[in-house]
Amino acid sequence: MGCLAEDLTAFYGPPHPWSASRLESYRSCPFQFFVRHVLGLEPRGEPGEGLDVSQLGDIFHRVLEHVYQAEGVHDPSNLQQLLTALPEAARQVLDAAPEVEGFRVTAWWQQTREEIVDKVRRSLEALHSPAIQADFVPYAHEQRFRKASALKVVDGTDHFFLHGMIDRVDRTPDGRLRIIDYKSGGPWDYDNAAVAEGKKLQLPLYALAARDALQLGRIEDGFYWHVQHVRASPFSLRGFAKCEGRDALEVAVERAWEAVRGVRGGRFRPEAPDDGCPDYCPAAVFCWRYRPRFKR
Repeated sequence: MGCLAEDLTAFYGPPHPWSASRLESYRSCPFQFFVRHVLGLEPRGEPGEGLDVSQLGDIFHRVLEHVYQAEGVHDPSNLQQLLTALPEAARQVLDAAPEVEGFRVTAWWQQTREEIVDKVRRSLEALHSPAIQADFVPYAHEQRFRKASALKVVDGTDHFFLHGMIDRVDRTPDGRLRIIDYKSGGPWDYDNAAVAEGKKLQLPLYALAARDALQLGRIEDGFYWHVQHVRASPFSLRGFAKCEGRDALEVAVERAWEAVRGVRGGRFRPEAPDDGCPDYCPAAVFCWRYRPRFKR
């Protein structure tokens, strides 16, 4: 393991670009990270038709992006303009989706299209409700930080780089920011405990990138938005600070460093998550700690 640790330290040293998803992968189970990202193994998927979860998430992201950037949307805080733009924006994305995402259209594709448009419509209405919108107005979408604009996370003389893309940034009239990350899955795993344990790092790390790498301004709040369930995550940056007494950005940086140093040090012991292992883990067929995940 000594030679392997030296190789890992060299490969995953300071210049190596990290993503939040890979940091979360290590925090969830170090052995899964080793099998997938170090060995490069992928699970053998069952043949199927239609959309998978990842493809559906990409479609939701693109429809929302197209709506806010539509020609008829002059005021992103005007819900009626957004709802008027939705049908055409969705049509453009959905017409191209089979080719872009690479899936075979099934007999229920038309129904799936209608369900996607309905979920986006309901999400737009919910996000623009007074309880959620407050005095925030959509400000920027698809904000990338990579290469020259990557987030440099420093600890003493050591550092690592994080790259990614922020789905949405809202801003108040006085310049305070709110980060929103769209998710197609359910909200159950996106709570304060998941952030404190380092299993959900994306949003607080993206908030740090918005503040420090992109220099967009002061972060006031942030949450995940679960499009299919039309609701915000139990976790929010503001709520975490209030309940846990710590800044979620600081906690995320600590947990990220634990992951980076664990990888560099060659520490890949299997750790089955409390709710079981995902069936997409490439080590599912041979890991001695594998436990099937409970299906909600």
